[in-house]
Amino acid sequence: MWINYVKAGLLACVLAPLSVAAQDSADSAEALSPEETITQALAPAVGGASQLGPVRPSVIDGLYSVQIVGGPTLMVTPDGKHAVVGDLLEIAPTGFTQVQDPYLIDARKDFLAGLSDDETINFKPEGETKHVMYVFTDVDCGYCRRLHNHMHQYREKGELKPGYSDLGIEVRYLAYPRAGIGSPSAAKLESAWCADDQQAALDKLKAMQPVDQKTCESAPIARHFVTGGQLGVNATPAIMLPNGELHLGYRPPEDMVGIFAQGE
Repeated sequence: MWINYVKAGLLACVLAPLSVAAQDSADSAEALSPEETITQALAPAVGGASQLGPVRPSVIDGLYSVQIVGGPTLMVTPDGKHAVVGDLLEIAPTGFTQVQDPYLIDARKDFLAGLSDDETINFKPEGETKHVMYVFTDVDCGYCRRLHNHMHQYREKGELKPGYSDLGIEVRYLAYPRAGIGSPSAAKLESAWCADDQQAALDKLKAMQPVDQKTCESAPIARHFVTGGQLGVNATPAIMLPNGELHLGYRPPEDMVGIFAQGE
């Protein structure tokens, strides 16, 4: 899976077969649109066209953007011969800020807006909910457990710090078993979603305790996994915000307050 590669290694893996595929299709490239040319060049490198999101013009003039399902977003030349992977930064007098794909921003907003109340496992603050963050989680992920352990007040390096709940942040979990559908991790997540007390089951799993194995047709594990990969999720925890921003990796509760403030 794409998430098992570091960016440098991933770029090498993509570019080598990409160049070969582009060369093989050079004779017919002139008759194709840039979108078709890029898809034809990339598909053999990533395991088929089904592993690619739509190809569309990027925020950089002359380059096209394509999301690899469960992997990175690539910036690709119109001839499909070269690609760049990595964070896109905006240069400003105050420093650098990461640029997120406008297409994916809108797609994430639509996905989150369409979620039903029973599709996520929610941990609400005891008081007022000031912010909501959606977290793609895997119960066998160390940093996912760390995030869950910081739901309430916690101690770090001798200092008592507020948890997400203490800061008015509601955490809504979505499922993302990194080992894929059909894995033991996916089965554990399904047991949590099918449990009579979902929050208690997830608490136990995050504490590496067993729960009763359950299956149910309503469990959204596969949908969350596939859609997450299409929307840029390739690691856990992955924090998706209602404004469409995606933040990969663990973020401390107090850092999240600052992130929410920037997005307002």
